[in-house]
Amino acid sequence: MTQYKDVVEEQKEKLKEEQLDKDISFIEVTFKDSKWNREITGYASGRRVVKYNDKRKKDVTEW
Repeated sequence: MTQYKDVVEEQKEKLKEEQLDKDISFIEVTFKDSKWNREITGYASGRRVVKYNDKRKKDVTEW
């Protein structure tokens, strides 16, 4: 069974990274003229997703 030890450890590391990518650390919402303008969601892995209320702007993912 020791032949699979490296594979199991590698999978555990992948699962930890996926969990960090799912854990939200903060949500920031900015308002303009009494409507939400921009929403920034920060994750534990350092990834930030910026969503705009304006449909002409696309969502931006930053690392």
